[in-house]
Amino acid sequence: MLVAVSLWSKNLISQWTRVRKQEVFFRQFHALVRAAVPLPTAFVQLRAYAPDEAFSQGLSQVAKQVASGKTLGEALRSQPALFDADQLELLSAAEQSGSLDVVLAALAKHLEEVRRLRWKAFTASIWPAYLLGLVIFLAPLVRVGSSGVKSMSGVGAAYLAGLMPGLMVALTSLVVVVMTPVVVAALKAEVAWDAFVLRLPGVGGALRSLAASRALLTLGLSLSAGLEVARAVRVAIMSTSRPSLMAQAEGAVAKVRAGGTLFEALASLPLFDRNTLGQLGIAEHTGTLDDTLKRLAPEVHEETIRAVRVLVLVVVALVGALALFVLVSTLLGTIFGPIKAYYDLAGAPTQ
Repeated sequence: MLVAVSLWSKNLISQWTRVRKQEVFFRQFHALVRAAVPLPTAFVQLRAYAPDEAFSQGLSQVAKQVASGKTLGEALRSQPALFDADQLELLSAAEQSGSLDVVLAALAKHLEEVRRLRWKAFTASIWPAYLLGLVIFLAPLVRVGSSGVKSMSGVGAAYLAGLMPGLMVALTSLVVVVMTPVVVAALKAEVAWDAFVLRLPGVGGALRSLAASRALLTLGLSLSAGLEVARAVRVAIMSTSRPSLMAQAEGAVAKVRAGGTLFEALASLPLFDRNTLGQLGIAEHTGTLDDTLKRLAPEVHEETIRAVRVLVLVVVALVGALALFVLVSTLLGTIFGPIKAYYDLAGAPTQ
């Protein structure tokens, strides 16, 4: 049962709502920390104002553990369904270093940016969805108009017969998009699938840019919170939430533990471009890594926004071309179909 629930939570809708709940929690937690509210009292308040009942129940358990003397990191790790592994690692380190205020604010801001980026991509997809809807609902109507059906019941039946195939294809496509992560997880093919997606033209570039932005932000927060470099590299890679990158985390960590530089560890990943890696390498040698990471994270995020915009324009162009082709072919078939049928009939041999 727990496995089924875990798999179901991987669908796109669940993932989107989870980000919003985490953002609300981190903002509320940040406000309480800034007000110097003790952690046991803070979690009682957080439980009361949780974004949903499941979050409230989880925070209730966290409140009990904090009140019993456990650290923040230990208490939060008891609720892995609510938080990501990198978030738990960061919060635990931030509590030890006294930088909880800064880390909570940065996490909330980053989740807000991720949510806004997703909504921009979603709203931009409305236009291609409108074009597809136009094709699905209008093309059968054009065919019915040229079919010669006179009765209203006949028109309705003919329209529904022409509409259902296109509607079924659209609904099936939507279900496939939403549920693909669940199926991939059930088949235990997340690493291979993610590596394939990251290599796709357009889509892969935008996803890698988003992952790089989050990794840079997490790396900066980890180092400023006092994590050792190897541990910070692991947390940064885990924060990308990309299975193909997470599978390479231990290799990158091993390079650092073997005496390699941060640049060498990050260069072993198919994540950062040469420009970003070059800046990180120079910053590491000159001791300006903190400032460079703070500057690079928003720059890479802006590149993500540009990549998403370009991708949406390409998708709109392709969908528009497809819609135009279907409509034109339908109209041409409506106009020339009867003419062709007439000449076929006229040329047929008489008995």
